[in-house]
Amino acid sequence: MQLSRFRRKNVFCIEGNWNNSLKGRTGIKAALDFLEHNANLKHIHKNCSTIVQLESLLKDAVLQEYSRYGIIYIAFHGYPGELLVGKRQKISLEQIAAALQGKAKDKIIHFGSCSTLNVPKARVNRFLKDTGALAVSGYTKDVDFIPSTFLDILYFQFCEQYRKIPLIHRDVKKYYGKMANELGFKMFYEK
Repeated sequence: MQLSRFRRKNVFCIEGNWNNSLKGRTGIKAALDFLEHNANLKHIHKNCSTIVQLESLLKDAVLQEYSRYGIIYIAFHGYPGELLVGKRQKISLEQIAAALQGKAKDKIIHFGSCSTLNVPKARVNRFLKDTGALAVSGYTKDVDFIPSTFLDILYFQFCEQYRKIPLIHRDVKKYYGKMANELGFKMFYEK
């Protein structure tokens, strides 16, 4: 059974741009601040607009210095098997796995993005193996920003409560199963 080394996991968030306008105010920082103030879940939040910057931040997320940040939250626009970085660049699950180079041990990688996990299960399992992560989660459907952000918050709260990964998955299904199904939320881990 997959077991996190730490109960308190905290969040290392890398967030893309949600709209092309500099006036846009959409972002998940306020949700992370809410969790920090109300659930004592600490976070690091970094904005990102290039693939080079994303790869660099992914490598930073797995440094020993950030070992207590057990959730890597990757929040971008998404497509099946990839993320949109900046206005036009796309990065695949395989490229993300290569940036992490098998160093995501003790990490849960969560894609807060539309449809990124709408790929064959074998591809997600390969991503898990290549990154060394405890679990990978995200959405298989196109999702609206607010409902998916609410589910992310609820999910992260369960991530904080348990060291055993299957218990996190169990409680998401038990308490928020209808919402998770409607949004196409999936969680993958070695059983």
